[in-house]
Amino acid sequence: MIYKPIYALHKKVRILTLGMRQIPDVQQEQPRMPIPIDRVCVKNLYRRICLKSSQSGRVCLDSKITACIDLPANQRGIHVSRSAESVVESFADIEYRDFAKVENALENLVNVLLNRHGYALRAMAKLETVYLLDYRDEYVGVEDLIPIKILITVKKSRGGEAEFKIGVGLEGMTVCPCAQQVFSHMENIQSVYVPSHSQRAKMLIVVTSNRNTVDIRDVAVAGLKAFSAPLFTILKRVNEYRLVKKAFESPKFVEDVVRQAIYNIYSIIKDKVDDNTRITVKVESFESIHPYDLCAEASYTVNELKKLLEPNS
Repeated sequence: MIYKPIYALHKKVRILTLGMRQIPDVQQEQPRMPIPIDRVCVKNLYRRICLKSSQSGRVCLDSKITACIDLPANQRGIHVSRSAESVVESFADIEYRDFAKVENALENLVNVLLNRHGYALRAMAKLETVYLLDYRDEYVGVEDLIPIKILITVKKSRGGEAEFKIGVGLEGMTVCPCAQQVFSHMENIQSVYVPSHSQRAKMLIVVTSNRNTVDIRDVAVAGLKAFSAPLFTILKRVNEYRLVKKAFESPKFVEDVVRQAIYNIYSIIKDKVDDNTRITVKVESFESIHPYDLCAEASYTVNELKKLLEPNS
């Protein structure tokens, strides 16, 4: 039997006719409680996304995707298959659309969601993945593929402007300047090469903007340079010596790392984004000599940072 879908309106419920059988469109029924829903999502849908990169050629990322829309008060539910189809079809087509950035692909997905769900006023797409950053430290003499956690969210209202939220998660090393200076004072040793405690710390950077001009690689490198030293998978004895030396020459509190990261990111994006673009940095330090951890966080717009850092400009 050949099925020919025909849509008709019957008792306020859209009917899908397949041959002689009629299947009700339950999602479009009137809900018992006419309350709008802010967000209904299809979560944890995995796709392999291949992009065309000018630096690395073809880059493929295994990613977890979330696709969301809002729901008006007069509709009982969303058409879930439409959201899932939007994800599958959008990302199957990415490498043929010359997308160079994940954000472009997500913006395309948001547009598809709004087109597929005519009753939705807002849509959101979120992607989580891990990117291996090819990073070299000339002082330490080591090159490594550093895992960078990426979280990208694109939101858009129907007929409005898209909002891009770029999240980058990475890890580094810190050396406590207080312990170092106290030891130097107590032992009367005038040198930076005295004992201190060091720890591994993790950083989350989020840049929120209406312009898709932020380079994830640049943001990740700016964050890595804010630590006392980066982390590497393999360190031979000479490289380990150089890494420890570098870290102890640049001891930092967790607060220092937050400030340095914000400054580094501000310096590279301030001329590429709008003044209302927001930079948020959060750093958590896993303390080596305490039974607790430390955390610091700061958030500023580019305009606020201009007033703080360049008051006379």
